[in-house]
Amino acid sequence: MSEMKTPKQCLIILAGCSLLSTGWAEPEKADPVLLRLTLDLTDGSHVIGTPAIESVPVQSSYAKMDIPLKFIQTLKLGEDHQTAAIDLQNGDKLKGVIKLEPIKLQTVFGPVAVAVEHIRVLRVVLSGGALPAGEGPLAFGGLNWTPWRTQFEVRDGKLVSLPAARPGFNYGHGGNGRGATLATNIGNADWKDYRVEFELGMSGVDPAFNPHGLGADFRSVGVGFHVADAKESWNERGGSGYALGFGGDGAWSVTCCYNNFCKTPCGYGNPSSDGSRTLAEGKGLKLDPATGNKVRIEVCGTRIQIWVDGEQIADLRDEKMGEAIGGQTLDHGGVTFTWGFESMGWIRNFSAKRL
Repeated sequence: MSEMKTPKQCLIILAGCSLLSTGWAEPEKADPVLLRLTLDLTDGSHVIGTPAIESVPVQSSYAKMDIPLKFIQTLKLGEDHQTAAIDLQNGDKLKGVIKLEPIKLQTVFGPVAVAVEHIRVLRVVLSGGALPAGEGPLAFGGLNWTPWRTQFEVRDGKLVSLPAARPGFNYGHGGNGRGATLATNIGNADWKDYRVEFELGMSGVDPAFNPHGLGADFRSVGVGFHVADAKESWNERGGSGYALGFGGDGAWSVTCCYNNFCKTPCGYGNPSSDGSRTLAEGKGLKLDPATGNKVRIEVCGTRIQIWVDGEQIADLRDEKMGEAIGGQTLDHGGVTFTWGFESMGWIRNFSAKRL
């Protein structure tokens, strides 16, 4: 059959066209949110520590305000050391004049006080606490999920794909996409340093939903993380994020892509992107289609670590994570699951935590 791909090729497709919104989760007992500051200094030094201040006074063109540090993502000072450009955690941006005494920090080498004239950029790092739950009709694992392409339901403690196209979606190889997909918190800037853990199953092809004649043993799945953008239709530009791909034969890969899509009005073909990288790959995983496998992904700064059934398979750094390619940066974003073509699957015991 002309459109069939090998498992490895399918993983690449999943990382591109197929892989690739905010309230606050309220767990019964939330972990405390810890706050640290990273100061990039004018001499090229970096100082990290716990701040003594809780807010920054800002005079903008329209208001005077005290902005809590926990709402700030970055604060960039101008050459006069008073005007500042501030990016907030929710994506808002503002400019104004700040007046700060030397910032006191508790660091690993003791207490320090850094005068504002020595600071180029102030970055706020949040750790612990709940991540935004996102928006979507399916509540599962403390998050809200949006089902794409096929239908899904919560059944026996699992979030399960169903062998039926989502009503209203043009499903198929000649349509706008194949592959059951779940998505949450796509592009959310607050999903930055985090850990996700889950059990993952690849059920295989259901005879009731096999329009393109896949073999009964075909299985694959791609797990997207730091997904900065994604679209349900593979004909719509935007697929940007990292992907952990699994093939039914035990092959795996870690890739990333920028603005991946099929550059054609409808149907699969002419795959295009603004860039992609393969960061790691391997073979030999013992993937269990019946009981599933336990997966853990951690992203902290530029470091990515992945475990399968308790064994670490990847520990790498992507120094290009914060670079803008095609207008996209991959230093933030939520999670997606995409099962290959008509291969069904499920997730269970999903949890997400800020690092």
